Amino acid sequence: MAIDTYEIEDLVREIEQLRNTQPHLQTLLDAFSHLFLEKNRWLSETSVDPTILPIDPLRFAEGIPLNQQHQLFFTHDPWGSAGWSVVNAITHGFPNLTEDMQVILHRVTAGKSDSFSQFFTNAEEVAGQLALRAEELGISTVSLHFFLRVLNSFMLTKKARDMKLELSAYSWTKGYCPLCGSFPHLAILGEKGQRLLQCADCGHAWPFSRLACPYCDHEDPQDTNIIFIDGQKEEAAFTCDKCNRYLLTANRSACLGHPPADLIAMGLTHLDIILQEKGYSPMTECDWNNFCG
Repeated sequence: MAIDTYEIEDLVREIEQLRNTQPHLQTLLDAFSHLFLEKNRWLSETSVDPTILPIDPLRFAEGIPLNQQHQLFFTHDPWGSAGWSVVNAITHGFPNLTEDMQVILHRVTAGKSDSFSQFFTNAEEVAGQLALRAEELGISTVSLHFFLRVLNSFMLTKKARDMKLELSAYSWTKGYCPLCGSFPHLAILGEKGQRLLQCADCGHAWPFSRLACPYCDHEDPQDTNIIFIDGQKEEAAFTCDKCNRYLLTANRSACLGHPPADLIAMGLTHLDIILQEKGYSPMTECDWNNFCG
């Protein structure tokens, strides 16, 4: 979800509009709309003081994102409230995971939520322990992985929101996110030809050359293209034959951040299917765009 927050009523309205105009998205919206709404609510209500991290201008200019300059997560971050929100959203959107989510919720409400922060504050140590942790909890590895992936997104989005002003003070020329290093899942085209990339993990947005490929920096027009489907000029996909990747693209500059980037991207899943059938891969995978993996 994009960094800015919205009135819940507006977000509900956007979701319902998407249901009405694209009924084929019903299943996806039934599952993920709860995550969108809960994330928006949590970001709006979280009042913990932000941790502002200093940016090294020289390293930043060399393309080193903030997560490689500093540790982004700390044990004092609001893991408890975020964990509760994630459990609530997954329980409503994915009923088959309810039992496992209740086990996780018990750990959160029992004051043990810091055990989940260790997956992020000591990521290298626990990277290979996911199955073991799931076994210790008595839940499936799939459930724990999904919970932690969503929790990571919640926390990263808060970090990006907290650091928004600091990040905007420096020029960033890379196709991956200046905060978390992830690739974009969506591009927004502006009125004057500018292109804003939207990070798939933290929701941060940054300007990037309209002609270059964010994934491999290739800029030869013979190998890159903008594909429109059925003449829909508002919805397109950037493709690069050099790296065989694509990036969903929306010409909605006047609505940047409204609706959220995730909701815009989900509304373009028909393009995901078409591009993947043509042999292209997304610049980054989301829970809803991994059709051919």
